[in-house]
Amino acid sequence: MTTNNEATRPSAAQWLMLANVCLGQFVGAVDARSVNVALPTLSVYFGTSMEVVQWIPLAYQLTVVGLVLSLGRLGDAVGRKKIYNSGFVIFMAGSALCGLATGVLPMIFFRVLEGIGGAMILANGRAIASAVFGSANRGKALGITSMAFHMGYIVGPSFGGFLIDTLGWRWIFFVNLPFALAGAVMAWKVLPESVKKNGAYSIDPLGMATLLLSVVFLVLGLHQATRSGLELRTAGMLLLSALSLALFIFFERRTAVPLIDLDLFRMRAFSAALISQALISLSQTATFLLIPFYLQGILSFSPTQVGLTIIFYSVVVVFMAPIGGSLSDRLGSRVLCTAGCFCTFISILSLVRLQSTSAHWEVMLPLAGMGLGWSLFASPNLSALFGSVTSERLGAVSGATVTAANTANAVGIALASLLFSRWLDYYGVPAASATTYEGWLKNPVPYLSAFQNSWAIVAAFALVAVAMSAVRGKRATKP
Repeated sequence: MTTNNEATRPSAAQWLMLANVCLGQFVGAVDARSVNVALPTLSVYFGTSMEVVQWIPLAYQLTVVGLVLSLGRLGDAVGRKKIYNSGFVIFMAGSALCGLATGVLPMIFFRVLEGIGGAMILANGRAIASAVFGSANRGKALGITSMAFHMGYIVGPSFGGFLIDTLGWRWIFFVNLPFALAGAVMAWKVLPESVKKNGAYSIDPLGMATLLLSVVFLVLGLHQATRSGLELRTAGMLLLSALSLALFIFFERRTAVPLIDLDLFRMRAFSAALISQALISLSQTATFLLIPFYLQGILSFSPTQVGLTIIFYSVVVVFMAPIGGSLSDRLGSRVLCTAGCFCTFISILSLVRLQSTSAHWEVMLPLAGMGLGWSLFASPNLSALFGSVTSERLGAVSGATVTAANTANAVGIALASLLFSRWLDYYGVPAASATTYEGWLKNPVPYLSAFQNSWAIVAAFALVAVAMSAVRGKRATKP
């Protein structure tokens, strides 16, 4: 529901506010994609394996998972501007400290700090855009925010790879600082506060803790499986994850102000949209964790070449996301989202054909196909989710979507590492002997086979997303 103030706000002011939201999406994407491109370099610099270096992106993702729902609720209660603006400041501090890190453990700790700022931005940014534009133009606005996000995906890999090759990996974090500073100043100047009076609110600490523990134990279980397969400790971690999830549902059913209104999942359109989003996010994140290692370890690409290859995904999204968002305002979400999931499935499956002699275009084409799939899926899916609730609950839904995506991202990172390590083990290459990518070309066959089999399994998750998206209703009805 759009208020009178939102409906009559001057158009120029609306676009300026949207520009600030887009800047927040942009800087987060630059950081995420730069870090992914840097992972092979960081594994060599710190003398560690994929199994350890995966915790650099995981620390960020898990922090976002633990905080984003509470911060979305907090933004609804005390004002989204306060939380959103503070997020830029904390993100900037975390980025600076990551750039100064002297070891992998300090970097992981500083990525947690960076994740706190990122959660504050992510939990409130798209809710601000959705409230500013209302239902009539919500799909278009969300399409533009998606375009900004993927502009960051373009800048992140290409510019990040260039910085790694020239100035060193530390500058992939330092480059965030001017963008975060500009975002903080702009948010302070142009955004109105979303509440006039601060009322009582609850961040639901039990719900927040049990949700985070369920994801952390799941990731730790996958991490343990990466090291030693399915053993007692692995089973224990997975059991603790399931128990924490059960406790989360138990507490959410009994608290007056839950993090997630579980009744929303009674709506087929909402639950199918959220599950399909999680599956697509998982499959794409797992794919993009493996791609830089394949390009550098098998095709001998430099970081700059890796970045210039990965941007083909985002180039497609930049041009197609606004179209997908506009179409969703007229056609609804089911057809577009199902087509996007199917396109993602076919594109990831085509990576299985890659060889040690594959041409550049054979990598770029599937990545472009994944970009098309995301363009058809993301904005229509978000528009359907936001359109299913009233305006005072937009922050909660925004938090739910970001939590689902970042939980899936964390699991996708751990799953990719697990699949690759287990397949190496299957082909007679213990993970301990595959510490860095530099020697893979001496015997590329087991590594190439591990990549191919891992992508085949990851594609299966995208196929399930096709089915989940196809069974959603036409449009959700607001409760």
